Amino acid sequence: MNIDYYNDVNKKQDRPVPYPASHNDGAAAARALYRAKRLVRGRGAGRLALLTRGGLRRAFMALLLGSIALWGLSAPGAFAPGGDSPAGYAEASGSAALAEQPQSWLLKWSDPALAHDLSGVEVIRRQSEAAVDVVRPAADVSGDLEEWLRHLRSAPGVEYVHPNHRVQVLSNSSEELADSLEPMDASDLENDADDKRPAEEEAASPATEEVRAADSTDAETTSSSLLTDSPAAAEPQAAAKIAPFKANDPELSKQKHLTQIGALKAWETIREHTGITIALVDTGVDLDHPDLKENLVPGVNLVDPKKQPDDDNGHGTSVAGVIAAKGNNGIGVAGILWDAKLMPVKALDQWGDGTEQDLGEGILYAVRNGAKVVVLSVGLHRYSPYMQDIVNYAENHGVLLVAAAGNDGLTLGGKAAVKYPAAYPTVLAVGGVKADGQPDPRSNPGSELDMLAPWNVYTTGVDGTYKKEEGSSMAAPQVAAAAALLMAQHPGFQPYQIRELLRQTAKDIGPKGTDTTSGYGILQLDKAVAASLSKDAHEPNNSIGAATTFPLMSQMIAELESAKDQDWYMVDVPFDGKLTIYFKGMPESGQAVPVVRFTHYAGGKQLSATDTKLSTKTMDFDVKKGKQYIQVQYGSPEERQALVYSLMSSFTMSPDSYEPNDRMANAFKLEAKSQTITGSFHQTADRDWFAVTFKGDGKLQLTLEGSTARMDLGLSIQREGGSLTLYDENGEGMNEWTPVMSVTPGTYYIRVHNAISLEASPTVGTYKLRLDYKPELTDPNEPNDKSYEALLMNPGTEYKGVIHSTSDIDWFQFRMASSGIVRMNAGGVPADASLRLEVYDKRMDRIALGTTGSSGKLQTQEQVLQPGVYYVKLTSSKPFTNQYYRLSFQSEELISGFRDIKGHWARDEIVSMAGSGIVNGVGNYRFQPERNITRAEAVAMIVKAYKPLTGNVVTKSFSDVNSSHWANDAIRKAVQQGWVNGFPDGTFKPDRPITRAEMAVMIGHAEGITARIPTSRPFQDVSQYEWYSSMLHAMKLEGKLKGVGPNRFKPDGKASRAEFTVLLYRYYKD
Repeated sequence: MNIDYYNDVNKKQDRPVPYPASHNDGAAAARALYRAKRLVRGRGAGRLALLTRGGLRRAFMALLLGSIALWGLSAPGAFAPGGDSPAGYAEASGSAALAEQPQSWLLKWSDPALAHDLSGVEVIRRQSEAAVDVVRPAADVSGDLEEWLRHLRSAPGVEYVHPNHRVQVLSNSSEELADSLEPMDASDLENDADDKRPAEEEAASPATEEVRAADSTDAETTSSSLLTDSPAAAEPQAAAKIAPFKANDPELSKQKHLTQIGALKAWETIREHTGITIALVDTGVDLDHPDLKENLVPGVNLVDPKKQPDDDNGHGTSVAGVIAAKGNNGIGVAGILWDAKLMPVKALDQWGDGTEQDLGEGILYAVRNGAKVVVLSVGLHRYSPYMQDIVNYAENHGVLLVAAAGNDGLTLGGKAAVKYPAAYPTVLAVGGVKADGQPDPRSNPGSELDMLAPWNVYTTGVDGTYKKEEGSSMAAPQVAAAAALLMAQHPGFQPYQIRELLRQTAKDIGPKGTDTTSGYGILQLDKAVAASLSKDAHEPNNSIGAATTFPLMSQMIAELESAKDQDWYMVDVPFDGKLTIYFKGMPESGQAVPVVRFTHYAGGKQLSATDTKLSTKTMDFDVKKGKQYIQVQYGSPEERQALVYSLMSSFTMSPDSYEPNDRMANAFKLEAKSQTITGSFHQTADRDWFAVTFKGDGKLQLTLEGSTARMDLGLSIQREGGSLTLYDENGEGMNEWTPVMSVTPGTYYIRVHNAISLEASPTVGTYKLRLDYKPELTDPNEPNDKSYEALLMNPGTEYKGVIHSTSDIDWFQFRMASSGIVRMNAGGVPADASLRLEVYDKRMDRIALGTTGSSGKLQTQEQVLQPGVYYVKLTSSKPFTNQYYRLSFQSEELISGFRDIKGHWARDEIVSMAGSGIVNGVGNYRFQPERNITRAEAVAMIVKAYKPLTGNVVTKSFSDVNSSHWANDAIRKAVQQGWVNGFPDGTFKPDRPITRAEMAVMIGHAEGITARIPTSRPFQDVSQYEWYSSMLHAMKLEGKLKGVGPNRFKPDGKASRAEFTVLLYRYYKD
């Protein structure tokens, strides 16, 4: 069935709880408690443990960010990181492993018409514009999460399944944190988000009234005629020249940022625009602020749709004041726009927390309700295909997105990167500049950066107050307001033209052109409102020597005037890899795109050339680290048509020198020594495995360092045959390390991955894995001379030690989580010494004893132990220090008394039938599910299941079944009932395996099923004329007899004990 998409913001929303800030223990605890309340309300108390473990793990993971890519929702050639399909990985233990698990996922349909219900999936919300479902496992789903995700990703029509990760607004001061904690009172915890109070009980506010969606303009219809070198190309709307005017706002003198960006001078030309709506996707706005309320239009509260989009954090109100504090009203401050239409979209809670879905829904709400500019001050370091789709949608509907670049420049240093969504090419990425005109070092740098605006502002605060604020989240709204004024002057401009005009008029403060710390320069509002848009601001770039710098992950707008024109671009790639250029031609209305040629040069040589007639083209170039030159020109020397075009770039790294090592089986072998290796994540969900074989004892510590904040490194290690332990205690851009570990001879496996997401996208950057190894000859387990110092053992792991004296006692302990069979092993003991091994339970009652003899080894008998802690005590008749003893234990979990059905496909049926006394094991706590079942075993199971009543009728005896045979009674009863017969030679052959056909006939007779003559083959490999076909046909019609493949039964194949048990179970339990 097709899904009927809807967009009711009052429907139940997914509110996964992000990790709380950890500025201090009190704040962290308060946040965790608040989020626990919300999580339990939405999903039940069963998820509380998940919340608290994940929630307290990470520190405040900063802010901000912005936007995505261009040219249509998932259009062919759409901008996205490249990469191979996800690599396999092993499960890991450790507290941080949980942090990778989101609470919900974003399922994208390649075509909304293909959407359909999926088993095991609960749909929390649907977004029609993005063709996305917010989903999570249904309540009745249990088992492996990855299996559930694989099921979703393999479903027809599913384009991707992406974790619904958290986003968070940036706080810049302890004062703001303290303010944000104040709303955390008893009422916050008592009021349920699903409260059913009547709507009339809520205070009415213009910000919660219904909004009529405005008509949107399709960006694809834009003609290059809108690009012009003349002001006459676009008549101003509400932008007439006005007389110089000085605002009377009393706090204007504190707003130094207005002077720095030329706003006071720009006000002489234009200072308002009420013809478009600016959406603020943030924590809401103080709806009663006297300096804001006149400029507010209806918005929405996505956190709690029954409430107004009021600001319970403070961040959104500060951003709003920068844009649209009422000007010249005699109070407070003035926004860049004196009069405006500002739409508050509350997508973040009182802590500034939300999810990707919240952010995406906020943008979609703004687009569908007529906004033309959207300001974003939240974000994340990881790439998101979902957010890229959302931004593509906004761009194609003529909506400009402006986002903050981030505030991690000092804390992360050289690892800092522009955050997403600001890092997407079609989003205006805004950083911060100091009052002296230099980039603020706290502002995130990167090739994606477009421009700067003042870092420090004086603006509105909650409860009608005013305050100093700082950060790139205060710079972004300045650029958003400037964009709105340009839209007033150029009502026909599309977002890419507004971006280009702002870039062209910015004050260049770095190297000529764009650079990673200042972009194109500082916002100059007075220049922007007075300038005309140049069709190609990159000229002259007609030669390789004059090539324009083309930053990675950015967009360029230019023009080919004729066949005589050629445009050169230089892309400096940081590593070997693949450079991808996305071309889009924008001809005049009614004209076709001429043939355009792209030529790649590097190292003074031409490497490739590509022609295209298409309006869009994606081109891949294999590149080496360094400068790459791209020449763009017409393919025909006779071409006279002018063509405006855009270029976007992306880059993926080549596999590192250790690939392929995506699985443990392909682990790259390292020498057992201290060393540093450099690797990368070149593909989606990349996992890099390494193996080290140690020949002696020693101490090992691993340290992992990444080169970019777009990595949240996960470091795992396991000994061969053991379990994988994950170390991921720190956040994005931070190092990870293991404690100093004792290693013993054997092979250890090391896994490195980007834990920023389960399906982390390829990342441009490297990591360094440092192995510090020190061989060691001393006892690695000391001190363990007391029972309370007992070293915890893991099953299958070998532990070495020495006995220093006859009074030396080495204590170990192991824990049983469930009942199981345990066997202790010891070896490596000198022949002239006798090692004594004793096992004690938690009451210190001895339960096992063994000693080594001249062989120097021992093995205790297998014992069934119940859940609990057990202690192992080692002593020796004489000391030995020149060689190690080796101690280990094996543990096998018992399931319904069997040691060999864990993970077996028939596990549940075997457990059920064993619990009913129908089936038994074969000795030594084994069931042997895959062993062929014999005639005697099959008859015994049937008789136990159906308990036939027998009279005094004398049954036929068999020469090979005497009265003492263990199955004699069952065989006698089954033969008497006619369920089974002997052979013509007078034997029963009790130990003979039965076929699958015999299995079905036996159970069918016992069940009393009436055979039905088939008119065609019951199965493809079963003729209707076989002696057993009528019974198989009848049982198949009942739906309980299954084949072994597409309509195949394999009747002559031997039946296993598991197969017989499962088929018997289906009838017995019915």
